Amino acid sequence: MSEETVEEYDVVVIGGGPAGITAAIRCMNHHLKVILVEGRKLGGQLMQLYPTKFIYDYSSYPEIRAGYLADRMVHHAKYKNVPVLEDTPVTSIDKMDKRFKIATPDKVYLAKAVILAIGMGLFEPRKLGLPGEEKFQDKGVTYAVPNMDLYRGQNVLVVGGGDTAVENAIGLSRVARVKLIHRKDSLRAIESNIELLEKSLVEVVLNTELRGIKGDDQLRSVLLYNNMEEMEYEVDMDLVVINIGFSPDLSLVDKAGVKNNGSHVLIDETDMHTNIPGILACGDIVEYQGKIRQILPALGEGVTA
Repeated sequence: MSEETVEEYDVVVIGGGPAGITAAIRCMNHHLKVILVEGRKLGGQLMQLYPTKFIYDYSSYPEIRAGYLADRMVHHAKYKNVPVLEDTPVTSIDKMDKRFKIATPDKVYLAKAVILAIGMGLFEPRKLGLPGEEKFQDKGVTYAVPNMDLYRGQNVLVVGGGDTAVENAIGLSRVARVKLIHRKDSLRAIESNIELLEKSLVEVVLNTELRGIKGDDQLRSVLLYNNMEEMEYEVDMDLVVINIGFSPDLSLVDKAGVKNNGSHVLIDETDMHTNIPGILACGDIVEYQGKIRQILPALGEGVTA
């Protein structure tokens, strides 16, 4: 590796979502030499997966679209002149004496500290593995809703019981006819989202599973299964949104020797340190007792890191 390919920093922040952006801005405030490296585009899941979804639990905004909120955070980073690399995946992190070597496909960075704010890695959505799911992906089956207006007037099925599924269902109900199904007898979403759901036009069907997806060159219908009555039935549908979580990609932290539980990095929440001195973590990637997976706590973790 030639000298020209190496750059030195005080801190390298890996991940450009809310936690990573906040951590990088905090470093700039302390006059640390920092660079933010993002494998896709800045904004994280807010921008990549559901920019038109409404966020209801961000202080000072009763409701705000995720994409707009992410855009404001990106604007703040640019205002603070945070050096940013987008579309640049980090391939390895190695300890070298008192510094870390962070490798990307084009360059190597040396840093005194590394902050992991990588969400769920490159956040690959979890799939159901159903007949027709692969065939109709992007032809009526999706795992994110970048633009809700595209589905105006359509019949939409949202699958899932967590906050992402509920929030997508509520948002889509403003432009489409929405049915939300969950395989259990209650939803996992936060109480305030449940209240908004009850006030919306979303049809909620519990104890119900998606069993199949049918169509020709485009999705036309779905097979649903009521697991209480053990009854399967077919429903016409234009779009299926599957929101059942993400398959974590921890290959980067595994190779670096960072302790994790198979889905999240384990940290000391008092200072956000991992088991390796000099490597810290914040945001959706971390796990500790009392962890809350919302934007505001992630921002606080970014400040602490």
